[in-house]
Amino acid sequence: MDIQSIVSSIASSPALEAAAAKVGVTPEQAQAMLHGVLTHVDNGGAAETAAAPVAVKTGIDPELVQRFLPMIAPLLVRHAQNVPAGAEGGLGGLLGALGGLEGGGGAGGLAGLAEGLFGQG
Repeated sequence: MDIQSIVSSIASSPALEAAAAKVGVTPEQAQAMLHGVLTHVDNGGAAETAAAPVAVKTGIDPELVQRFLPMIAPLLVRHAQNVPAGAEGGLGGLLGALGGLEGGGGAGGLAGLAEGLFGQG
């Protein structure tokens, strides 16, 4: 899975700009947080513990990172809906890993969504 490609695709969407505005950060900061969280999770870190390391890496206040976390799963879902079949890579795994975040729909909800999107059922 190419996290940079995922981040680049989401960065060009109005959804990231809306999420950034909701949290009170710039779209560039939201993109940096998204990249940091996805990298943290892809490296085996828990989504729930991503705020502090992402804040250190990006220089963004940990409270802002924490407020942004619940917005990542919906951004990935929107991205996944536009990915051609067979090209989704590890998006299902990322969605599953992010499922425990507050506001992320719960692990069961996101796991079910990932199965539906990627035919993993």
